[in-house]
Amino acid sequence: MNSPNSNHFTTRAWVPSHITGFFAARREEDPLQSGSIGCGLCLSPGATTIIESSPDIEDTKIILNGRATDAPVSRFVIERLARSPVRVKTDMNMPFGSGFGASGAGALGCAYALNHHFDLGLTADQMASVAHAAEVVNRTGLGDVIAQNTGGLVIRLEPGAPGIGRIDRIPVAPQPVHCVVRGPISTREVLSDQSIMSSINEAGRAALKDLLRRPTLEEFMRLSRRFTMETGLASSWALDMIEAVEAEGGRASMIMLGDAVYAFGGIEALQGSGQVYTTFISQRGANLD
Repeated sequence: MNSPNSNHFTTRAWVPSHITGFFAARREEDPLQSGSIGCGLCLSPGATTIIESSPDIEDTKIILNGRATDAPVSRFVIERLARSPVRVKTDMNMPFGSGFGASGAGALGCAYALNHHFDLGLTADQMASVAHAAEVVNRTGLGDVIAQNTGGLVIRLEPGAPGIGRIDRIPVAPQPVHCVVRGPISTREVLSDQSIMSSINEAGRAALKDLLRRPTLEEFMRLSRRFTMETGLASSWALDMIEAVEAEGGRASMIMLGDAVYAFGGIEALQGSGQVYTTFISQRGANLD
């Protein structure tokens, strides 16, 4: 989009948040071959990224929720796709660092906006593969981008970047999802611990195999809860929240990887433990806004 000043250009993109219920990871020397299998939900709170360029902008600057930041995942994308210095403004309408795919959303939004802004002629998968590589290299995620590029309840069947990894979707109605967050878990530390990852990968592969026998939202929730219990990743607080939701007839599990819980129903059980974010499953993937 051009501003009234023809020398000033802006482009806007939007990307949904994404929460993972269960996963198994694969790391290769090539970041595009690295990724994860598993299943997760795209949610309607997302990230809006605006790219600005003009002769007055001499150095690239990234602004996240109103504050200047280095944002290494987004910067990775900018360094590979921008053709001149840009000002990048990303507004994250989601909890940061708690398993909502924030870094992937920022990077993917940059890729979409830069592609249009500089008329690069890339496809959706080509753009998203740059954002995927940014996440893998910075050890902030393995499977968010390929899901956020699509939207919905996404099954990650084969690991890898968009165009290499293979996904499918489970059809679901846009029903409300309740989330409560206590704090972050270091994705980098978990993904770097071989002992933890061995347990995660075994449980994640088993969950995917079982989900494919009956690919429904209800089965996804059951298997996500099982994965949470088998891996031991959940805090005692998260386990208490899951049990409280179930006592009220709802379904809940841990958000991977954050000290956070998501639920269908049972909102009253969550309200006493902090701010509850009520949102909807987003059928809309990344796109120009």
